[in-house]
Amino acid sequence: MLGQQVLIYLVSGLMYESLLQSSFLVRLLVSVIPALLVVVPLAYIAQKQEVVNRDDDNVMTTAMRFVGAAFIFIGSFANVTAWQGASSANSSLKSELASLSALSETILDYKQNDTLKDALSKITTYVQTIHDTELSTTGIKGFTVDNSTLQRKQRVKNAALDAPVEVKRDSAEQQALDIRSSIISIEEADVVNDRDLNRMLKQVDDFQTARRNRISGTWPLVPQVVISTFLVITIAVLVLIGRYPTGPRRNLKWMQVLASVAVVSSVWFSVLSTQDVSVKSSRFNVPIESFLSRYK
Repeated sequence: MLGQQVLIYLVSGLMYESLLQSSFLVRLLVSVIPALLVVVPLAYIAQKQEVVNRDDDNVMTTAMRFVGAAFIFIGSFANVTAWQGASSANSSLKSELASLSALSETILDYKQNDTLKDALSKITTYVQTIHDTELSTTGIKGFTVDNSTLQRKQRVKNAALDAPVEVKRDSAEQQALDIRSSIISIEEADVVNDRDLNRMLKQVDDFQTARRNRISGTWPLVPQVVISTFLVITIAVLVLIGRYPTGPRRNLKWMQVLASVAVVSSVWFSVLSTQDVSVKSSRFNVPIESFLSRYK
C-alpha cells in the first residue's frame, strides 16, 4: 500500500513537471478544459432540477465563501511563491551575465592575442551552453544528462605536485571552470597589468557566486504538496459552483459558471506559466541572446 502511494506520488510529480515544461497552448488548455468538464455537466443537471425549497441557500453560501476563501489563499500563495522563485532565478542569471560582460570588456580593452581570444571564446561558449542545456526545456533543473570530466587548471609552484583529481560533472560546470582557468592562463602569460588581472579574478568570483545561486534553486518552484492541495480545493470550488444554482434565472446561472471558470482557469494558468524558467520565457532568453549578439 505504501509502495503504491509512493508510486502515485512520483508519477504525479513527473506529470506536474512535464506540464510545466509544455507549451503555452498546452498549459492554457489544461487550465480551461478540465474546469469546464467538471462545471458544465453539474450546472446542466442543476438547471434540470426543480428548486422549490431554498432553505439551504444560506448554508451553501457559507460553504462557497469558505471554500472560495481557501482557493484564493492557496492560489495567491502559489502565485507569489512561483513569482519569487522565477524572479530570483532571473536575477541570478542577470548577475552571471553582468559579471561575464564586465570580464569580456576588460579582456577587449587589450590588443587581442591567442590567450585573450581563448578566454573570450570560453565565456561565449559557456553562455551558449547554459542556453542549450541548463535553461532549455529539458534541463531547467540546472543539470544535464550528458556528463563529462571536470578538469580544473591550478596554479603550480612545485612541478612535482600531483595532477588534480577529476570529478564527474555536466559540461556547463566544466565550462564555468574553463573560464577561471583561462584567467589563470592570462596571469601566467603576463599579458595584462596587475590591476586588471585582480579585476578579472574578482569578476570571475562574482560570476561563480551568481551561478551557484542560480543552480541551487529548487524546481518546480511551487512544491508538489502545495499544488496537490490547490487541486483539491479547486475541485471543491468547481463542484459547488456547478451543483448549486444562485437564483432562478438560467442566464445568470450560466454567467456565474463561465465567469467562475474564467477566474479559476486564470489563476491556474498563472501558477503554471510563472514557473517557466527556461529560454522559452523572454525574461530568460533575451538577456542571453543580447549577450551572445555582443560578444560571440
